[in-house]
Amino acid sequence: MSRALAIFIFWAIGFTIGSAGYLMVPNAVSWLGSILPEIVVNQAILGSILAGIVGSAVSTFTVVTWANRAP
Repeated sequence: MSRALAIFIFWAIGFTIGSAGYLMVPNAVSWLGSILPEIVVNQAILGSILAGIVGSAVSTFTVVTWANRAP
């Protein structure tokens, strides 16, 4: 597999998972609001944090898995 194709695949996976995580933000905000009612959660900040965490975790996992595969 060429390096450019591998980078594109990792980018696409991270983007897809990050976008899906961002779409889940309204549910996460309502869930956090029910658990921690005294803390005001800004949806934009929570969305960026969730998308960043999910996207980076999945991208890192796929890169590490790909790097450690047998040749």
